[in-house]
Amino acid sequence: MMKFGCLIVIIICIIRFSYGGRLTGNCLAKNGTCGKKGVSCDNAFGEGWIDIGNCCYGKPCCKKVIKDVCKSTSYRCGFELNSESCVFNQSAYDDFDWTRWSGKTRSPDTGPDVAAEGTYYLYIEVSDQANGDKAILTTEATNLQACPYCLSFKYHMFGVDIGSLEVFAGDKTSSLTSIWRKEGQQTRNPVDWDNITIDIPQSSNLGVTIVGYFGISFKGDISIDDILLNAGACSN
Repeated sequence: MMKFGCLIVIIICIIRFSYGGRLTGNCLAKNGTCGKKGVSCDNAFGEGWIDIGNCCYGKPCCKKVIKDVCKSTSYRCGFELNSESCVFNQSAYDDFDWTRWSGKTRSPDTGPDVAAEGTYYLYIEVSDQANGDKAILTTEATNLQACPYCLSFKYHMFGVDIGSLEVFAGDKTSSLTSIWRKEGQQTRNPVDWDNITIDIPQSSNLGVTIVGYFGISFKGDISIDDILLNAGACSN
């Protein structure tokens, strides 16, 4: 009975399109989605959806075109101004916040002497923290497009009791996945910063977090600076 019903639908579509419409191979091959009659694809499904032909009953065949939408999106955080707009913000669900700073941190034998670029940077002041405490920067408040992204930033992990620095990404309505992690002291130079570039997989409701963890003692200040989040894969 089900096969017979499907056959009737196909016949009806063919008959209807024989009177002026054309059912495209793209929608037949499920590479497109039938939209709403009289409604443009972008109005029906959102930015980046285009009309590539016809479906049954005068509906447009719609397809998501990611490349053209993604390539123009870029976010940068340099922490130079108090009013600076940054896609990464302090999380309400961490144990303590990242601190905006310039010059040396308040603890000896840990942290950088200067910012990676400009005058200011962020760091975790761990002097008054407990084992396992973490500070989180997150994009949760921003509706990022459903694109792959390229994340890059500079980090400084100097101190004998450094904890770890970790990046998570994924659908922010569920659990995020760890995609990069560094643990322990990474440099013995208070001036030189390291740089990392990370591919962020495409996800609906994308969220990205950068987490700094307390290590063992006050000699565990971790710093970050010059965060750049670009739509598109890093190789592009």
